[in-house]
Amino acid sequence: MASGAEACKSAVVLILCDFDGTITCADLTNLIWDAHLRYDWRQALLTPAVGGEITPFELLRRGYADVDRPADELLAELRPHAALRPGFEDLLALCAGRGWVFHVISHGLPFYIREFLPPGTAFSCFDADFDGRWRVTVPEAVPLGPGDDFKIRVLDQLKAATCETSTVYIGDGRLDYPAARRCDRVFAVRGSALDVLCARDGIPCTPFDGFAEICAALESRGERPQGAAGAAERSSGRG
Repeated sequence: MASGAEACKSAVVLILCDFDGTITCADLTNLIWDAHLRYDWRQALLTPAVGGEITPFELLRRGYADVDRPADELLAELRPHAALRPGFEDLLALCAGRGWVFHVISHGLPFYIREFLPPGTAFSCFDADFDGRWRVTVPEAVPLGPGDDFKIRVLDQLKAATCETSTVYIGDGRLDYPAARRCDRVFAVRGSALDVLCARDGIPCTPFDGFAEICAALESRGERPQGAAGAAERSSGRG
């Protein structure tokens, strides 16, 4: 990556993309928890996370603490369900050809993200170690204060590093919303929670089913998009 003034000239568009349920059609952590947690994790963990009572990090930390299977066993379970959404590698090629910065930003774990992403794809996520149970930690490169949102912190760090002039967010979930609404343009999996939240709050959002739709939209784009970030400034601040 270029540095200083050179980086400011070369990195124009920053594209952030969620992994589970966005790059993959299935949410892989959901599959793991459905198979291995012996309680209703959606009620016990997801509901307080959506309500802001716990952070996404705490959600992942608590959920994986009760998973007692090592990475190789979990990967064997996930592999049949880990298909990438059509057109993803075309988006990577488009970004490479245009000199855009593409970065995966996830609340998942590296053992499966690294396994299923095309080699060399940059990503940020929580760290994790297994010693009979999974221990999820915050990576040293992304320090979090009390109540900080991991994806917002990564977004801010990447914006500072690349001197971007336009930000694009691609996602599907409720936990994508805080970071997505700070970006200039949002693409949400059609009918997803992110799609619904953007519609509710008047955040401009383009629904999609496959990455070919995003490639077409980005190739036809002109000036810096005045989308979600501007609308968020004008909105009442809900979400």
